Amino acid sequence: MTVPLFDVKAKLSEYVTMAENGEVIEITKYGKTSTVIISLKEYEELKKNWHPSFIEQLNNWKENTGGLTQKEYAEFESVLKRNKEVYTPKEGLF
Repeated sequence: MTVPLFDVKAKLSEYVTMAENGEVIEITKYGKTSTVIISLKEYEELKKNWHPSFIEQLNNWKENTGGLTQKEYAEFESVLKRNKEVYTPKEGLF
């Protein structure tokens, strides 16, 4: 079910009850869905199955370790450049 925000303000308890009974309530703001009301059971299931993305894991690693040193970064950049040269097809092969 999709409802505008102004309607939710007036009938919040009704929409919460609907969500508790398994209905997913999409709330629109300026005509676009911005928020969803779901049951606690569905929320817990989502949390249980959530896995951080590669970028989130990378940012966590960076935050916990301080990231690469300048020397490590330079070595990494050098390897990437070398791999690009080795694995990039040359013009006119076929």
